[in-house]
Amino acid sequence: MAQYILFLLVFAASALVQAREVGGGPPANKELITPNLNGPATPANTIFRLENEAMEQWRQGNPMRWVEISTDDVIYVDPTLATPVIGTQAYREYLTPILGKVRYDASEFVNPRVALVGDLAVLTYNYHSLRRDVDRKMKRTSFWNTTQVYAHRAGVWKILHSHWSYIGHRQPAEVNVPLPITINAAPLPSNANEILGLEKAAMKRWSQGDPDGFLTLAVPQVTYFDPILPGRLTGIASLTEFYNGMRGKGGGASAVDYIDPRVVVVGDAALLTYRYLWAGLDADGTVTARSAWNCTEVYHRQAGQWRIVHTHWSMIGGERPDGGV
Repeated sequence: MAQYILFLLVFAASALVQAREVGGGPPANKELITPNLNGPATPANTIFRLENEAMEQWRQGNPMRWVEISTDDVIYVDPTLATPVIGTQAYREYLTPILGKVRYDASEFVNPRVALVGDLAVLTYNYHSLRRDVDRKMKRTSFWNTTQVYAHRAGVWKILHSHWSYIGHRQPAEVNVPLPITINAAPLPSNANEILGLEKAAMKRWSQGDPDGFLTLAVPQVTYFDPILPGRLTGIASLTEFYNGMRGKGGGASAVDYIDPRVVVVGDAALLTYRYLWAGLDADGTVTARSAWNCTEVYHRQAGQWRIVHTHWSMIGGERPDGGV
């Protein structure tokens, strides 16, 4: 009898794990999953196969597969853009001029990870494009931080948001950032307003040299991209160590603005994107320095609190340190 009960317990636990991965049970909200292109049809593996397929078509000159696997309200960011591309029509128009022009020999996905948060999934990786040199040896020719936020809608996973930035990029000498002027801004839904309020409160503390506002919001398995890092940070311990290196810095007079913040709430998960403009001020209020940023945050509501699952910061118009390709 004891052996029979033990069998039932083991079987139930195994079934729960399998159901969670194939979408038949609670999502693996507290895990980072390493996807497998050749594995079973779990959400993480399905998403990674979609990503790989689109990348294969991209490197052979067809960028339009990215549009096909994106939602109608997709938000796309890359280093060449001063403003995000919003929606599939604008995305298609953006990609059309490069049809047939991008070609290289292979892809390298470095440490891909998937965080499942209900009907959102966050796929992050570092990406290298590979080309054969004159000796026919593969050479890495570009280095990217990549965030792909997928949404599960009508039974299909599609990209809701793409954020691409160069690894180790630097601020450009000049960047023109169009600023929308909204006379009567529509109020945000309560969830969206709460998330934006959390972000602004944490950023206010950050500007005073206190990173704990963001650290308190971060989940244990948080992932993080930043221009000055050689790749993705994974886990709260790594993020804490990085932030501690900046503790107590800053605190000078500044002016900031959150440009065109967008919050997409999907159940207990939310995508926040915005452009962040910072200006340092001297004693009489004269601007002494400026920087312009793209920010992506993915939040997840856990135990009644919104927590940060993933962050991606990049400089608008950010340039590779060596010019690169």
